[in-house]
Amino acid sequence: MLRGIISRRAWAGAALLLLGTSAANAEPDRVAKQGQISVVTYNVAGLPEGLSNVTPTRNLPVIGELLNKFDVALVQEDFAYPELLRQNLRLPYKSAAFVRGNQLHFGDGLSLFSKLPLADVKRAAWSTCHGIIDSYQDCLTPKGFAHSRLELAPGVLVDVYDVHLDAGPGAGDRKARALQVDQLVEAIEKTSAGRALVLGGDFNLTSAELPAFKKRMAALGITDACDEARCAQPWRIDRVLLRGNPAVSLKTKTWRLAAGFRDGSGRALSDHEPVVVTVGWATK
Repeated sequence: MLRGIISRRAWAGAALLLLGTSAANAEPDRVAKQGQISVVTYNVAGLPEGLSNVTPTRNLPVIGELLNKFDVALVQEDFAYPELLRQNLRLPYKSAAFVRGNQLHFGDGLSLFSKLPLADVKRAAWSTCHGIIDSYQDCLTPKGFAHSRLELAPGVLVDVYDVHLDAGPGAGDRKARALQVDQLVEAIEKTSAGRALVLGGDFNLTSAELPAFKKRMAALGITDACDEARCAQPWRIDRVLLRGNPAVSLKTKTWRLAAGFRDGSGRALSDHEPVVVTVGWATK
């Protein structure tokens, strides 16, 4: 009889131990990971001296220092002086600087920097552009988009896109941008199907083009952070857009223009303002 009682007690203890172990192992799956990141998109006007509207050789080291305070930085027009932009930039994950060598152009000008782990950056040039000696000379260098993958936490991944569309208000510019948006949508559908993503950059879209663009993005489940935050300057051409998925949600918490991007005389460091979006994320 005593042996039977001991046996039953032993089995009960073992069962409780197994249940406790299973519960402990399952707990991380039941507790959603969450956090927030600051994402800045900034056209740094890094054209060669004399072509830029500012003084990049003086301003880019200052810009690099200021970018350190953000979690993710999506940069456009990092053209002629990539080493100066990186001179004071201490974010641990960086896309490689463009090496011009004997090439006549300055690359796509797209650079990604991050405090969080960032996968290798893949690039695609636009298949269509407009303007060689006029219309903002967009065809003089292979602009396009850059794509990477960001690790918000162990096992929590989102795709990141840095984009620079053609500039200019003319009919040829608008036609080129429409085709570039087609190319971007096709790439997102192919590369990031079902994935959460952050999409930012200099879109150069006029107010007349915005409705059609937002409709294309909405069809992909992508929302404009400016719209989500009801920002005060919805006309800005520098934008950040987001998409969550069943595994991780992405929500706009704040939208703002970054302060402090001025030189000692109070002049802007670029002919663009840095747009900053605070993104809240959580696993589901």
